[in-house]
Amino acid sequence: MQIIEGFNPRKAPGPDGITSEIFILVFKSIPNTVTSIYNECLKRGCFPQDWKKAKIIPIAKPGKEDNLDPSRYSTISLFKIGGMVLETLLINRIMHHVYNIEFLNDNQYGCAPQKGTTVAAMAAKQFIEPELERGRVIIMASLDVKGALDSIWWPAILKGLRRQMSPKSLPTCTRLLQGQKRS
Repeated sequence: MQIIEGFNPRKAPGPDGITSEIFILVFKSIPNTVTSIYNECLKRGCFPQDWKKAKIIPIAKPGKEDNLDPSRYSTISLFKIGGMVLETLLINRIMHHVYNIEFLNDNQYGCAPQKGTTVAAMAAKQFIEPELERGRVIIMASLDVKGALDSIWWPAILKGLRRQMSPKSLPTCTRLLQGQKRS
């Protein structure tokens, strides 16, 4: 229930037209049925194909409205709330395991909660300022790989999870997430 209530009720619905507000009402009406559907998906390692479909909304980038080149547009993918709930359950399960085994390096930013670009910039600043005060030269390189998350090689992730002695349900989770690619 907490996951479902965490979705913004004002967010546009996916192709089925079901909002999180409607989904909450359904869950409150038949909580055992909805819970059993998700438990079965997790147990069997299935992500219903219909939940992977999205409504794609192209939005012209500022200053490029008159251009027909597809790269001049950003897209918003509106997924079905049912799939978004399952995806969140899977991500929570994976992240719980990753943090329990202290798998992520402290210097990992971007895919860790509360460790976005602002935190990375502050960590860089804390490292750089004392060095500059001592009159030292700092050389810094930054790398941003376009579409990095879209090109993840899932067999390597599965292998890494198995190597880290992940619970048996996690390889299933990654197999499920493999089909849920965001644009």
